[in-house]
Amino acid sequence: MRTVIHKLFWMWQLDEEENWINEMSQHGYSLEHAGRITFEFDETEAGKYTYRTLFLKGSGSSSENIKYFRFLEDMGIRVVSYINYPGTCIVYTRALSEDYPEGIDLFSDIDSKIRSIKVYVGYMIFVMAFTLFASLLNLSVVLGNLQHIMWVNILCAIVTFVLFVCATVSTVRMLIEISKLKKERVIHE
Repeated sequence: MRTVIHKLFWMWQLDEEENWINEMSQHGYSLEHAGRITFEFDETEAGKYTYRTLFLKGSGSSSENIKYFRFLEDMGIRVVSYINYPGTCIVYTRALSEDYPEGIDLFSDIDSKIRSIKVYVGYMIFVMAFTLFASLLNLSVVLGNLQHIMWVNILCAIVTFVLFVCATVSTVRMLIEISKLKKERVIHE
C-alpha cells in the first residue's frame, strides 16, 4: 500500500532527511518517489533497504548523470528519485541492506551542495528584503495616522516582520551549512 507523507526539510537539514528516510525503512517503508516536500513510500520488509542522498552537478536527466546512474545500477544501487535545482540535483538512491551492511558510501559533490544552498540563500535574501520593506511600510502608515489606528496595517506589519525574522534565521543557518561544507571540502582535498 502506498503512503504519501508531506514533510519539509530545509537545505541545512540534508543529513536529517537522509536519516529520516532510513528510519522509515527500518519501520517497513521503502521510498518510491521524493519531491521537495512529498515522499511516497510502499510497505515492505523492515530494514530491507538502505538509502543515501547525494548531490550531482547538472540535471538528473543529463547524459553524464544517466551514465552514472547506470553505473550505480551495476553496483546494485537503484536511483529512486531526483530533484533538479539550478545547476545541480539531489539524488535519492537505495540498495539492499544485506548488500551494503555499512551503508552506501557514494561520493556527493560538495560544490553542488554549496551551489544549491547558495541559490536558496539568494531566494531568502529577496524574501528578507521584501518582508522588511512591507513591515516598515505598514508601520509607517500606522505611525503617520495615529489618531485613526489601522489594525490591518498593524497586523500586516507584525506578520511581515515575523516572516522577515524567519527568513533571516533560515539564511543564517544556510550560510553556516555552506561554511561547514567548505571546511569539509578542504579536508577531502
